[in-house]
Amino acid sequence: MDKRSYIPFLLGGSMAIGLWLGSGMRHPFKNHAPAENWNKVEQILQYVENDYVDNVSREKLESEVIAYLLQRLDPHSLYISGDHLGVANESLEGNFEGIGVQFNLREDTIYIVNVIPSGPSEKAGLQAGDLIVKVDSAVIAGTELTNQKVMSLLKGPSGSSVNVSVKRIGVKELIAFSIERGQIPISSFDAIYKLNDTTIYVRLAQFSLTTCDEFQRRVYPLYSEKVNSFVMDLRGNGGGFLDAAVVLADEFLADGQLITYTEGKNRPKREYLASDKGKFEDVALSVIIDGYSASASEIFAGAMQDLDRATIVGRRSFGKGLVQEQNEWDDGSATRLTVARYYTPSGNSIQKPYESFSDHMTGPNDTVEGGINPDWWVENDTVGITWFYAELVHSGMLNEFAYTYRDAHFKELQAMGPDIYTNQWQADILKSELRDFSKNKSIPFLEQEWNRSIDKIVMRAKALIGRSLFSDEVYFKLINQSDPFVIKAQKEMKKPKPKTSV
Repeated sequence: MDKRSYIPFLLGGSMAIGLWLGSGMRHPFKNHAPAENWNKVEQILQYVENDYVDNVSREKLESEVIAYLLQRLDPHSLYISGDHLGVANESLEGNFEGIGVQFNLREDTIYIVNVIPSGPSEKAGLQAGDLIVKVDSAVIAGTELTNQKVMSLLKGPSGSSVNVSVKRIGVKELIAFSIERGQIPISSFDAIYKLNDTTIYVRLAQFSLTTCDEFQRRVYPLYSEKVNSFVMDLRGNGGGFLDAAVVLADEFLADGQLITYTEGKNRPKREYLASDKGKFEDVALSVIIDGYSASASEIFAGAMQDLDRATIVGRRSFGKGLVQEQNEWDDGSATRLTVARYYTPSGNSIQKPYESFSDHMTGPNDTVEGGINPDWWVENDTVGITWFYAELVHSGMLNEFAYTYRDAHFKELQAMGPDIYTNQWQADILKSELRDFSKNKSIPFLEQEWNRSIDKIVMRAKALIGRSLFSDEVYFKLINQSDPFVIKAQKEMKKPKPKTSV
């Protein structure tokens, strides 16, 4: 199951699907007087406020009118209330303020899946597997918890404190902790490692303010004279900042090459060109995309395809070619308004017709316009996929087993370290416990389907355990070993064209 099958606590809300340009502090009415026709909206709101049969909130009415107005323009323009703006910005800004844990809800109790390294919770002493029973002396376990309620209890500004009491495996009494909240970094990347001695693999989750700095800090050290190929995995990457996509593309392109350009009715054409600073201009490149690769991901993939710089592998991308500009307002709310379109170097618009947005599973010969169509179409691996396997995954039962097994064997597993666990620990040991665990659950145990799916079930369980013990990177190292997308990307690398001089 994908990383998003469990709730990453305070890791910033949903992945940004739009491009956020500008400083976010523009005031569009500064140079434009409002048209007189807008007085009608003001008059109607005033009329409703004064004469409606029941009491109404003027502020709520205005927010709903603005939200509806923007939604009618296109699927990406939107209104963000002041209460939700912080969460909406977190993943783009690359950090948040909180206690630094990943959690899910088990039997109406906060279960700590993992603590973020060097974060406030780790420093205070919280551990993976702890159950938070009390917050500031109030019992919260068994109180119909929701993710939003948990965040409201534990999230807060840096420097503020929260007291929690946890139930820990093997400890009879509750353990009390005082945690001082702090700034928690949000990584743009799910995984960065070498597939082999010559190939770097990067799975990029989003284009944020910190993406390029993190790329240089974590990817540059992997580069050596032996490295001659690179796999950039953009599956599930819904976009983010245009500038981040441009700078990352620049790492692979020669000086002066056009990466993308934007243009709108009131936004003049602006071209984005590569510089001579790219560190990976001479390595072969493959880019993996799917139906959820959008916006900034499509800028990157589209540039590599148009300039014949990389092989694009996977599925047709989402098709989001509209540029949003964020403006923050005096009441703390914000709007993201579409102000331009962006284009690939050859002048193609990536924008897909709005009515096609729900279709992420188009085929290689579809006639849908928009998006990036891969050079090599990859089918999902269906070997070992049965109804029983799907139910274990989608019901969360496989996650539950992974956490249960992790908790029971925590010290011995963690002592291995990520490398030994990934490369040497034999997951076959999980088979008997998985079988017993599955038989005690509500899903009917089907012997024939169990036999067909057991290898895939065991590998997924090992990956989930590895993620909760160590990192997302361990999860992807294991899953990628049999991932047809990654295998195809390695096979179909495109080498850069020889440089010429005049």
